Amino acid sequence: MDVNKYKLTPSPREIGEWNNADEVYVSIVIGNAQIGGSKITNETKVLAKGDLSQSTHIGSIESLKGKSIDLVTNVMDVNHFTSKCVITTTFYNENNKVIYTKIDSGDAPEDGVASFIGTYLFKVIGALIFLFGFSNFSIGQITNDLAFQNLETPSSPGFILMDQTPSSIERPTTPQGFGIGILGVLEGAGGAVEVAPFWLMDHPKLSSEDVYKKHRQLIHNFSFSAASIKTDTSNLVTGGFRTRPYQQFSSSQIKKLDSLKGMMVDLLADGNFDELKALQKSYMGVLEKPVFTIDFAGAMGGSSATNSFNDLMLSRWALWTSVNWRPRGNDFYTTLLIRYVKNEQFRNYSDNSDLFDVGARLNYDIGKFSASMEYIYRHDSVNDMVSDYRLAAIGSYQLSSNFYLTATFGKDFTNVNNVLALAGVNFGFSKTKLRAF
Repeated sequence: MDVNKYKLTPSPREIGEWNNADEVYVSIVIGNAQIGGSKITNETKVLAKGDLSQSTHIGSIESLKGKSIDLVTNVMDVNHFTSKCVITTTFYNENNKVIYTKIDSGDAPEDGVASFIGTYLFKVIGALIFLFGFSNFSIGQITNDLAFQNLETPSSPGFILMDQTPSSIERPTTPQGFGIGILGVLEGAGGAVEVAPFWLMDHPKLSSEDVYKKHRQLIHNFSFSAASIKTDTSNLVTGGFRTRPYQQFSSSQIKKLDSLKGMMVDLLADGNFDELKALQKSYMGVLEKPVFTIDFAGAMGGSSATNSFNDLMLSRWALWTSVNWRPRGNDFYTTLLIRYVKNEQFRNYSDNSDLFDVGARLNYDIGKFSASMEYIYRHDSVNDMVSDYRLAAIGSYQLSSNFYLTATFGKDFTNVNNVLALAGVNFGFSKTKLRAF
């Protein structure tokens, strides 16, 4: 398993303002929804190890003053959004008075480990220990080559708005910070970018449990996107957003995630990385499959027949919600869709009309291959086209760790030019999903 090592400086970090009768406690909180384990040693003696997120007693100041302790915190990348790892190290006395606290951060290799190595000195001058060089902090980094892995990005809401996606009902997918989608292997041409702004910053207090024990993920999953689509007659430009107001894991899934986290924390604390890969894969596999999710999205698009910004006109806008149910938390799941589209001036539809979509998609994942069937009924408030529907079979295959191919065949909306034959490629654009600055 790849490991990025960070030597915390200055070394040692001198901490003080203790009374001679004080007891020393420490906490090490792992943020950014990652998982980590720590070990604190004094020469060959282990003072504490494991999950040290709660205040942990490591000895009296009488036994520690004038001595240094070594602290190693290993953090495993289990966050779908970002590879950034952040730890907060805090020393207290028995009255919970904070004597010293520091936030350190660094990138882990994709699905690898960030190892933070620091030495702390309880230095005594007279009756007190003073803190020197508190503001002079830097990180020395030993990096490994990073690799693309599992960076599939969801279809842009802008593509969905313009009926230019291999699937019109989007499966529940995590925005990978910053991604690119390209449409047009068989028809048309277009591209999209998406970014999840929450993960542009570190979140030291966000624990891994917050991801699967708190149902509301509105801010974590919020993303913006922009897309462009070129046809024979015009250029389409769209902007959109998506988020997840609610998700829920089953009690058995939560129990399994807790168990896997506990095992990973113990291995990380001991620096035993050999057995981590299998546990990480199991953990991520459960995390990707909540039994119930509600997603919400919207988009607005305009077109220009002359490819001039001055001639850009609003074509349509839409809001929709999808509900995903994975009854057994495995590879079979159902997605339901409700969508409203305001059609200002677009293709074969009447101007200033209201479109109402209701549909369902059945999905089954088989290793690197995903097979789906979707049906959407569309009601046009102006033309009342009861036969207007979309029926499509969709297949997606993971060609490599960061490259996906999707193909669709079926009947598209409207009764003319409605043979649906689309293919697209989808890939991630960041070696570490998203770098937080």
